[in-house]
Amino acid sequence: MKPIRGRAWIFRGVLDVDWEICPFEISHELQAKGLYTEEELGKYCMTKVDPDFPKKVQSGDFIIAEYMGFGHDHDHACLSILGARVSAVICETAAPYFLRNSIERGLPIVELPGILKAVKQGDELEVNLDRGHLTNLSSAVELKFEPTPPFILERLDAGGMIPFLKNEVEAGRIPRRLERR
Repeated sequence: MKPIRGRAWIFRGVLDVDWEICPFEISHELQAKGLYTEEELGKYCMTKVDPDFPKKVQSGDFIIAEYMGFGHDHDHACLSILGARVSAVICETAAPYFLRNSIERGLPIVELPGILKAVKQGDELEVNLDRGHLTNLSSAVELKFEPTPPFILERLDAGGMIPFLKNEVEAGRIPRRLERR
């Protein structure tokens, strides 16, 4: 996976999947209207914290957070982040189920203690998931984190688990149907 570049958007405190990241009632309304897509959810990403975030964020930017993805095990939060065109979340810590849901949906999450001290709002960043390296291009600060394992990079590169599995089936690496024994 090649390095990712974008601007930093800083969010402090505990970010709950059903409140700060993407209001749960919005996801229900969108489902009821048949509009439950990444793009539609992205219009509500982080609006409880910054009402104009979806209008200001640019494709490839990063969410930099303190405590990310806590609360319930709902995946609409990571879908809304993808819908806002955010390339990755870099945080002090992430809830395990948010981390898992994000990988399954193709959203990179990097846990990097000290990130909030090394980055300011609007800083230009470059993140290399393969090497476990973040460079703040605005301040020349460099940080290291645990490199993302290759098997997870494969899933992220594919856009998540469903596209990854479809690719595996099409390539003949897994059978189209599993036979009963």
